[in-house]
Amino acid sequence: MSKEEIITSIEFLNENSEVLNVNKFGPVQNSKIIIAVQIHNRIEYLRHLIDTLEKAKNIEDSLLIFSHDFASIEINKLIRDIKFCRVMQIFYPYNIQLFPNIYPGQDPEDFQGYKVKTDKTYCRAKRIRCKNWQYPDKYGHYRVAKITQIKHHWWWKINYVFDGIAKRYRLDQLWVIFLEEDHYVSPDFLYVLKKFVIYSLISLGSHLKTFNNYENEVSKLGVHPWFSSKHNMGMAINSVTWQLIKNCSLLFCSYDDYNWDWSLLHVSTSCLPKWLQVIITKAPRVLHVGDCGVHTHQCAVHNAAQQVNLFSRVSESLFPNSVFVSETSRRTLKPSKENGGWGDKRDHELCYNNTLTDPLHQLSDHSAHFALNMVDNITSRFLFPT
Repeated sequence: MSKEEIITSIEFLNENSEVLNVNKFGPVQNSKIIIAVQIHNRIEYLRHLIDTLEKAKNIEDSLLIFSHDFASIEINKLIRDIKFCRVMQIFYPYNIQLFPNIYPGQDPEDFQGYKVKTDKTYCRAKRIRCKNWQYPDKYGHYRVAKITQIKHHWWWKINYVFDGIAKRYRLDQLWVIFLEEDHYVSPDFLYVLKKFVIYSLISLGSHLKTFNNYENEVSKLGVHPWFSSKHNMGMAINSVTWQLIKNCSLLFCSYDDYNWDWSLLHVSTSCLPKWLQVIITKAPRVLHVGDCGVHTHQCAVHNAAQQVNLFSRVSESLFPNSVFVSETSRRTLKPSKENGGWGDKRDHELCYNNTLTDPLHQLSDHSAHFALNMVDNITSRFLFPT
């Protein structure tokens, strides 16, 4: 199959994805919340996440979407065995498992001098005429496919969930909670969320160093300017906030940072009418337990799993009758410089193309003109830069 045929096949699968368990819980349109989980290949973490989701109150009212960038028989079986809510699977089309040796994978004709100093990297890449020699990041590094894929997947997923699935099933007014495969959730995370959905951006997780005071914080909320490294976990967004972010897609897709959250912070500080404000749960309802991933390869899942015991220990304190804002801050932390890793124009183009969720003939003149001039091959709604 050609790369265009592969993309078209995945698009067909996504558009015709079966929603599991509707016979038990009713049609998709009856869903009251959407939970979108971005997953790769860490099945042991995912298994623990699913266990905690099953124990969550009101989980039966949700549409649980798993967004894959890695095909696995074992992971697929694990997900299809879920019986506690409506379940749907979607697949990021431009993943490096499908395209390991051609963009967006790691093309052998691309320069891969990620750790070489700027001048030497650029000059060597130019001398041997690599495909990407003109497009290092601001530090002189060239793209690493497995790293850029995370931002690409995140951006495609949020577009597809809001502008694909939610619109298809007329769920536009629902909140979407974004999780990852190495997150755990508390039994009351949905219960608590319903108590303060008047805000436009919610963070159910935070990176606490200690949980010694957890019981005393379960009813408390905080309001802060959104900051990527503090409020990027268990984010819940409504369609109004999403539209504001989407309007800044060009900036998100061209910002030289391989991290989706730091790119979103740049959007917040440089494009939106005002800095995003977030309301947080002082006692986090989403925990990050992953101790391995792109940059760390030694996993100790059994140690990470022990963190979930927190929710057992504080079980009598969960499900507060009411919640209240105990702190409000207007202090804005200074954003760091971009981290790089996102200098290749093909990544900019692919990212922006993944924003175009409508067929080309339905796009505005400006968007259609942009797409036609930025890619060589147009097959359907997915566009493939070369």
